[in-house]
Amino acid sequence: MAKMTTIGVLHPGQMGAAVGAALVSTGHDVIWASAGRSQQSRQRARDAGLRDVVRVEALIAESEMVLSICPPDAALHVARSAIGLGGIFVDANAISPDTSVDVGEMIGDGYVDAGIIGPPPVRDGTTRLYLSGDAADQVAEHFFGARIEPRVIDGAGPTAASALKMVYGAWTKGSIALLLAIEQTALADGVADVLHDEWELSQAGLPDRLPAAQREADAKGWRWEGEMRQIAATFLAAGQPAGFHQAAAEIFSRASTSKQR
Repeated sequence: MAKMTTIGVLHPGQMGAAVGAALVSTGHDVIWASAGRSQQSRQRARDAGLRDVVRVEALIAESEMVLSICPPDAALHVARSAIGLGGIFVDANAISPDTSVDVGEMIGDGYVDAGIIGPPPVRDGTTRLYLSGDAADQVAEHFFGARIEPRVIDGAGPTAASALKMVYGAWTKGSIALLLAIEQTALADGVADVLHDEWELSQAGLPDRLPAAQREADAKGWRWEGEMRQIAATFLAAGQPAGFHQAAAEIFSRASTSKQR
């Protein structure tokens, strides 16, 4: 079991606050920087039991480990703010392996690649934190007993956690985008009601999935848009067509009315 330590979170949205709260519950001192953040973010951090050190510079100075949990488009910017950290930097964002390499080159020694699969961890057994890199086992120790389960990926390279996050999200979120595009096309062609009736007959469960997909895209599409671009880059680097998820990024951009941070 790792000793209780000071862990910084940059920047706690719903997922980051929940991960921070899980670490607080095991006795860690979890800090965040409120400068420039919204009132909603401040309340979320207070509710999670995070200690506010106001500025990112103070967070970097105090932390023995820093977690970056932010929208994928902001991952490089957030990593840049942590240059000079003396401890471990964990990028737990939905980024491609190539973007993870860029983050690692920026941070240097102490970089750990990570990917979160599951919802914000408010109860046990729902969420995994996959880790890869030289210090992955050291990071995993800090999460023992927390509501998020650490899983170290051995033997698949230092960016394996990001690769796993990409291929997992390619289906879970990519299929949501496809469903939304199908619905809009059916509406445009005047066959949506007939399609829904046919789904009831031949695709059990699919009609019930559509309203949930629409709600999720409305609330999270602004963040998923960036993740789809990262997935497209991952596919392209693996020699696979990138068009599926480039289109999904556009679908989520159209679907989202929320710009919540």
